[in-house]
Amino acid sequence: MSDRTVEADVGKEVASPSRVLRRREFTRQVLLQIHRTVGLFAGAVFVLVGLSGSILAFREDIDEWLNASIMRVEIPAPPVRRPLDEILAAAIKAMPADGQAERVTMPRHSASAMAITYMVETDDLNTDVYEMFVDPYTAKVKGQRLYLHGDKTLSQPLVPIIMAFHWTLLLGVNNAYILGSIAVLILFSILVGFYLWWPRYGDWRLGFKIKWGASPERVVYDAHRSVGAYFIVFLLITLFTGVAMIFKPATRSVAGIFSEVRADPDFGKSTPAPGGTPIGLDETVAIADKVFPAGRLHWILLPSAPSGVYVVGKQSSNEPNRTKTFRNVGVDQYSGKVLYVQDREAFSAGEKFLEWLFPLHTGEAFGAIGRSIVLVVGLTPFVLYVTGFLRWRQKRRVRRRAAD
Repeated sequence: MSDRTVEADVGKEVASPSRVLRRREFTRQVLLQIHRTVGLFAGAVFVLVGLSGSILAFREDIDEWLNASIMRVEIPAPPVRRPLDEILAAAIKAMPADGQAERVTMPRHSASAMAITYMVETDDLNTDVYEMFVDPYTAKVKGQRLYLHGDKTLSQPLVPIIMAFHWTLLLGVNNAYILGSIAVLILFSILVGFYLWWPRYGDWRLGFKIKWGASPERVVYDAHRSVGAYFIVFLLITLFTGVAMIFKPATRSVAGIFSEVRADPDFGKSTPAPGGTPIGLDETVAIADKVFPAGRLHWILLPSAPSGVYVVGKQSSNEPNRTKTFRNVGVDQYSGKVLYVQDREAFSAGEKFLEWLFPLHTGEAFGAIGRSIVLVVGLTPFVLYVTGFLRWRQKRRVRRRAAD
């Protein structure tokens, strides 16, 4: 081999690392621009959704506090509740003649009222949904509220309105995919941010530090990086579960590839008997208690037609979802025969994955600690947006000065 050939080969070896570095720097700049653009525009929506999520972390407590006069009760001594049939009868008596009772939801705690949901068909072919609250110790109606008028979201109470904004931006259920698409962009931007955050020389601990004694520009930069680093796992979980719920049909399909995912349960139909009358709530609950002896009575879904069934939900102590239950018993409203049993203990891996989406998203799977974490995580987008915006403005000023 000639000396000239050797020199050429050496030159290639020297030039190669340089080209790799330039390519990496170009990739980094492109990703940085994507991160900034998505953050500035989609991030603004993410801030509002995050703040609403912080409020909703304790949505039941806030709703009860705002409506204490009708949703809270005095605890007598001894704290003995009236029969369920007596409580439902009091609610039905206070309903309009055309009201149709739909569900009975048990009190959240000993000082909460029992909620009876009922519907009224309106002249404009819509349905008004009301919630009536009854003192479980005296069977006296505390009051009621209009929960929803047709599809008019803003007719709801404050907390349900915030919930509707959180997952549809008040654009309607059919347009929830818009927020879902924005969430996908934010999810991608966070992953890009993690790539940009990773220290180039491998000392990842530097990414968690804020140099408080440095210049304001450096403090803002460090704050943006470190806050994102500390909360990235929580942000990714929150975004992923939110996207999965918004695009639930697709999520079910994907989960079904890896594990069996059955259709939503059909609790059967009652068989009307000539001259037969429906059994009462207390008898229905006693039948369900034989199926699930343990657990807390969560709700009773009421028959809406002669062929309708009672659905009794018994929530277990280890159930992650506290808003609803997946331990339900379908009972024939006339004979009391058990028609269908939904038991979360028999869920497949795919069904358990779907079950955990909502309680993970809200933090309720881990009680007050989980909800508190969600509250803080909901504030994180605001901090990231403010520090990111300040950083963007700082660099813009630098570029303007350089141009001048």
